[in-house]
Amino acid sequence: MNEKFFDLPREKQDRMINGALEVFAKNGFKHASTDDMVKAVGVSKGLWFHYFGSKAGLYIFVYDYSVKYLLLEMSTVVDESEKNFFELTKQLELAKNRVSRSYPYLLLFLEAAQNEEDEEVTAQTLEAQKTLQEKVFALIKNTEINGVDDRARRDKIKKLTALTISGIIKERTASGAEQEAVYREIKAYIELIREMAERTEKPPIS
Repeated sequence: MNEKFFDLPREKQDRMINGALEVFAKNGFKHASTDDMVKAVGVSKGLWFHYFGSKAGLYIFVYDYSVKYLLLEMSTVVDESEKNFFELTKQLELAKNRVSRSYPYLLLFLEAAQNEEDEEVTAQTLEAQKTLQEKVFALIKNTEINGVDDRARRDKIKKLTALTISGIIKERTASGAEQEAVYREIKAYIELIREMAERTEKPPIS
């Protein structure tokens, strides 16, 4: 990658990054077209290759950039001492929401990248992927859910929450929803799952 990319005005940098994120998120590496990026961003194909050398170079750059940006937001929002699963999850989602305000397709890109099959780009992004996964796992692994002592059930609740959030992000990003609205919906679902998970059955009135 040509470091002079960072000499460009920030607005142009972000337009190029966003264009790449959207096309890669929707199409994967193999089927992503730099022509589509040109149409989305209005920057010549020659300029893309001037700064990134190849489509693979661009993919690797935006992946590393995405992970670093998300980790930075997490460091400013997430309280690492928080042990309640639902409270920590809301903090993580706030960090993701802040990222999405600048880069709407960043989260979908990172999720799609987990299933990327191109060996060249997966090898070059593996270290960054592991760094992000290990950080999130370290935050969540020891969190508790009030009233749920069984670890297997706790893990299922955590998985259900993650799948629900992922589904909302996919649906709402595709529809072009405003990011604050997406975050409000995610928080509402987190609270709904929390209520169901922590509910205790009352003995019947005799």
